[in-house]
Amino acid sequence: MDTILFFQRNDTYAARLRLEGLSTFAREIGWHVQVYAERFDRAALDEVLDFWRPVGTVLSVNDRQSEFDASLFDPARTVLLDCFPPRRIARAFSGVFTDSPAAVELAARELAAKDCRDYGFVPWSVPYAWSENRLNHFASLLARLHRRLHVFAPSREGLAVKETQRELIAWLRALPKPCGILAANDRAADNLLTACLLAHVSVPFECAVVGVDDEVTVCEGTNPTLSSVRLDFKESGYRAGALLAELVAGRLAARTAVTVPPLGLVRRNSSRTFLRTDRFALTASEVIRAKACDGLAARDVLAVFPCSRRLAEIRFRNATGHSVLDEIRAVRLERAKKLLRNPQCDLAAVANLCGYASTPTFARIFKAATGMTMSAYRRAARTAR
Repeated sequence: MDTILFFQRNDTYAARLRLEGLSTFAREIGWHVQVYAERFDRAALDEVLDFWRPVGTVLSVNDRQSEFDASLFDPARTVLLDCFPPRRIARAFSGVFTDSPAAVELAARELAAKDCRDYGFVPWSVPYAWSENRLNHFASLLARLHRRLHVFAPSREGLAVKETQRELIAWLRALPKPCGILAANDRAADNLLTACLLAHVSVPFECAVVGVDDEVTVCEGTNPTLSSVRLDFKESGYRAGALLAELVAGRLAARTAVTVPPLGLVRRNSSRTFLRTDRFALTASEVIRAKACDGLAARDVLAVFPCSRRLAEIRFRNATGHSVLDEIRAVRLERAKKLLRNPQCDLAAVANLCGYASTPTFARIFKAATGMTMSAYRRAARTAR
């Protein structure tokens, strides 16, 4: 069995999903994937290459790991995966990259719904290129909209967590309100939401917050829950394997760059637009988002309000601009679209997985909302990939 080497960052959420996608492709083609997270010099790398004799290599490292020199690898048998080596090296390699501008645009569109004059950006604690790229794209979009951007800048790199939080709280308090804030990733957004609690800044009413990655354990654990742009890390890993196979087979004569678009924005309560403050409406929205596809009924949602069902429905509509039933259907529709983009999901099962007992009933609702049948939507989604 042929072996490929996968050099990745530390064991992060994104790295695990990239490896999963790469491993899926490797199984299909009959490759073994050997993973390394260490930094190598020429002598150590030669030992690894001599032992495994790989047919190719995938690099998923970043520009802060200066000891990891991409120039040690053969461009004819190496693929960069969301990797930021120096430009002179990157120009020699083929690679697969997340569509950062598209991800930032999704986040900006979500935040712009609040129609603020002021927006903020919270970078990652270490100035990696991907964080700086997201800041630059966000700044460019806001400049076109003639909006003001405020960037959180710690007093120095390597601050302790307590000192970073102290400076973040001071930055938040000075920020004009209302505002929308994009965090470089979900971990940075988690720190930001904690600072909002400590600074007594109300989210999403004074400050709407969006992260990037959709790391579910983080997004579901924040208070309020965190809206985030979902990046397709598995697809990136899979495409890196496919690109490497083309290189190994000699079917690519020139450097090739593949861009993988984000899967979309997952809206949670940190950016949900409310027409007026009502903490019970906020709670009701969370119940719908979490349980809409489990057969949730409107009466179950209205039960969270400490008043009659009629008054609860009025309060929910006043806070959100639509009915409880409309919100339930919207969540179910988004779930259906996600399922239909997965070719392994049986069409007959979609209705049940979205909380509907009857497939014909859901099929009518889906077509009325999208203008397409479920099978047509699946074909369109497959073509778009």
